[in-house]
Amino acid sequence: MQTVIFYDVKGYERKFFEQALIDKINMEFNEDELLPESELTNREENAQIISVFTASRLTKETLIKFKDLKLILTRSVGYSHIDTDYCKEKGITVANTPHYGDYTVAEFTFGILLNLIRRICYGANELKLGDMYPETFGMELFDKTIGIIGTGSIGSKSIKIAKGFSMNVICHDVYPNKEIQETYNVKYADIDTLCKLSDIILLHTPLTSNSYHLIDEAKIALMKEEAIIVNTARGELIDTEALYNALLDKRIRGAALDVLEFEDTISNKRPGENLNLKNLRTSLINGKLLNLDNVIVTPHIAYDTKEAVNRIMNMTLDNLNRFINFEPVENQV
Repeated sequence: MQTVIFYDVKGYERKFFEQALIDKINMEFNEDELLPESELTNREENAQIISVFTASRLTKETLIKFKDLKLILTRSVGYSHIDTDYCKEKGITVANTPHYGDYTVAEFTFGILLNLIRRICYGANELKLGDMYPETFGMELFDKTIGIIGTGSIGSKSIKIAKGFSMNVICHDVYPNKEIQETYNVKYADIDTLCKLSDIILLHTPLTSNSYHLIDEAKIALMKEEAIIVNTARGELIDTEALYNALLDKRIRGAALDVLEFEDTISNKRPGENLNLKNLRTSLINGKLLNLDNVIVTPHIAYDTKEAVNRIMNMTLDNLNRFINFEPVENQV
């Protein structure tokens, strides 16, 4: 019987997998993330299957500790936290959970955007402090131009929502989607044009070597003074220092962020991990971002709904069942 170790696992996940996999496989659950410095038990070292979330760091240094690893199940869409080159070299299958939160993340994107531009939480908190008439002067979405970078599963849902607000939509994608263009009557443009014309910019593109710091000082310099940036994808898509300086100097209106570059240091679990000079500087700027009045930052929760989490668990279970039954894993990356 094969052994699977679940890392960074929550109570409801443990209950789900225990009920679903009883008598089918040996299971072990660990609330902590799997990290390069993690010390493994003998049982862990000999596990054939592991399951992780995005907080884990499956570098070569982490993975080399496993003697018989055959399958990695990440309970996420993204897999930038996994050294896939090493996995390919060693014949380790990696499976993710795509499309679990397409609507969830798109809805949250507009939720955090509206919160920022209408100062919803600010107004509510000021009222609790006794101010019935705080400064909540905002902007509306109607007839604004929204630039959506990345028109995959999540980006396409944001296009649909934007059209519901009667917004003008400009898109950018490495692979333009003609069906989306025709269905929603949207235009594709190069990223510089999108930055110049957009009142609001949404980031829905994956993090790759080509998209790292996609939004940098040069791109921000092209944006309108009233521009809003919304990032619910990956923090490393934005040059944090360039964004902070632009927000501090009011060169753009604001930012709504569910993710931050090198956000690990905000966690109390491992504040000192990988703190080289560059990451330390980014970490310090992240702290400053949290205190700007034209920024709203949430703790990487765009995915977190009952419906999305259920999809994650069911897809992970399906990937696992297929593997142990010697069937093709549909969500192999």
